[in-house]
Amino acid sequence: MDSARFFEALWRRFPEATTLYVEGGSIAPDVKDCYWTHREEGDYLPRAQTIFPRSEKFRCRFSTNLVDALAALGEKHAEPELLDHVALYRDSEELVVWHDAFANLILVSRTVPESVASSFAARERENVPGVFSRKVTCNG
Repeated sequence: MDSARFFEALWRRFPEATTLYVEGGSIAPDVKDCYWTHREEGDYLPRAQTIFPRSEKFRCRFSTNLVDALAALGEKHAEPELLDHVALYRDSEELVVWHDAFANLILVSRTVPESVASSFAARERENVPGVFSRKVTCNG
C-alpha cells in the first residue's frame, strides 16, 4: 500500500471532511509531532480499536497541510509508524473508517455519494486490490 497516495486520495475525494482521527501503538516521534501540530480540540469520537496494549489517539483538523505532511511522512515511514486505525469525519458524521489500516477493508458510510465512493474505490484498488468494499459500511 502506498500510504502517501492514500492520504492524498482522502483529500481529493473527501474535501468536505473536517476531522481525521488516528490511533496507533507504535507511531514514530516525528509523526506524533505532526499530529500534535494539526491537533483539534474536542472528544475522540470513534470507539477505541485497540484494547491492549494501550494506544495513542489523535484528533486532527483535516486540511491540505495535514495531508501534505502525512504524505511526506508516508514516504519515509512504514505504515505502523504512521497509524494502526484511521477514521475521517465531517463534523460528527463518520465518513471513512479503516480498522487495521493498510491490511483490512476500508469502510465508507452510505451517506457518501456513490460517485465519490466509486471514485475512491477505483483509486484504492490501484493501490491494493481488494482493500475496498462498498457493501460493508460504517454508521449509516
